[in-house]
Amino acid sequence: MKKSIGTTLLFLCLMACHYSNQLHSDRVLTEKIEAEFSSGKNISDLGKIDGFEWTELLILAPYTSIDTVESELDLNLESLGEHAIEHLDSIYLLVFLNHRKPVKIAEVSIRIGGFTNPGQIIGRNKAQFTKTQSGSNQLIE
Repeated sequence: MKKSIGTTLLFLCLMACHYSNQLHSDRVLTEKIEAEFSSGKNISDLGKIDGFEWTELLILAPYTSIDTVESELDLNLESLGEHAIEHLDSIYLLVFLNHRKPVKIAEVSIRIGGFTNPGQIIGRNKAQFTKTQSGSNQLIE
């Protein structure tokens, strides 16, 4: 009986640790990004976002399979868990990476426009976007 309770407690602790390491959308960061893209400026420079260490940006489009992106880009996105991006069409998921490890995420509303380059890793110094005539946010190359 004691062994069964101990095993159950160990299992629950491991599960709690796993879920406590999951990233959740940063509300302040999301608001900052949405304000940047809604400002009417010709260029939105996400590379200027500070307050935490990051080196790359990954944009995930609605209905993106996180497992597929992990495999295609050889990334460990376990900290995203079973994210709603796989089932929602109302957000883009911006994943901020520090040397290819997720450190922050922002669930950005599609109201700011879509992104023309989801699914690729963008260096911080190249995370500049311009609005297309159709209202999408296009990476400046």
